[in-house]
Amino acid sequence: MMNSLWLQGILSPQLSSLLFLVVGISMAITPWLAAGGQLIASRFEQHDMRSLLPVESETDDLQDHIIICGFGRVGQIIAQLLSERLIPFVALDVRSDRVAVGRALDLPVYFGDAGSREVLHKIGAERACAAAITLDTPGANYRTVWALSKYFPNVKTFVRAHDVDHGLNLEKAGATAVLTLIPIVITSPFFFSFSFLPLKVVPETLEPSLQLAAAVLAQARLPMSEIAATINEFRTRHLSELTELCETSGSSLGYGFSQMMSKPKLQASDSSDENQGIEGTLAI
Repeated sequence: MMNSLWLQGILSPQLSSLLFLVVGISMAITPWLAAGGQLIASRFEQHDMRSLLPVESETDDLQDHIIICGFGRVGQIIAQLLSERLIPFVALDVRSDRVAVGRALDLPVYFGDAGSREVLHKIGAERACAAAITLDTPGANYRTVWALSKYFPNVKTFVRAHDVDHGLNLEKAGATAVLTLIPIVITSPFFFSFSFLPLKVVPETLEPSLQLAAAVLAQARLPMSEIAATINEFRTRHLSELTELCETSGSSLGYGFSQMMSKPKLQASDSSDENQGIEGTLAI
């Protein structure tokens, strides 16, 4: 284009040469500028990440606390239950967005690998009483159980298994109790008896979360009756809130709830029977 403007006499030869030089230089340095921008952005990101890392001075007063390894949906439910009971805990996750969610709620959530001895030391694992391990992958769960069993044997580890083989491997790694999403028999001293509400649809992560929470609450020396009341109250409230949201939005919200349909009211006698709890045993 500039060559055409020069041929038509719109640009002088000197100005045309200068413009060619400027364009050439800008094209040559553009990749370097892009790389520099990425470097600066990574430096800011590293600075932000450092602010999310655990610091010993922030956890050195913790004693007999719970470690939550993984701050996804399961970890967040356990954290909420512990917070409501004023039981001290620290949570770890390797996803900065999850850590940011916890920090926004003013919770002690830190960025770090739960399978790292150094990270576990910084959150006072040698003084902790139990750990609820709810990481995303079987390998991460195994590494964390192994690290806690080897370096911090004082910590009782409660972990969720993805299948039978995974559960057996976790037991070999030193897990105190393994929770599976399918019914299998695993030897464990932790059994909790309480009422199960007659629910037709339950979020897939709710019951595993409550079972892990019941295990760590027992390790925190809460009476069994208090644990049962806490778990049942939380379940009822949580499902009530989800149902209300589903009715309002007309969607499942990702929890498996379909749009609620109105049903005819039952007679008083049937209603009272329906609302009665079904006695059951929760085994960890």
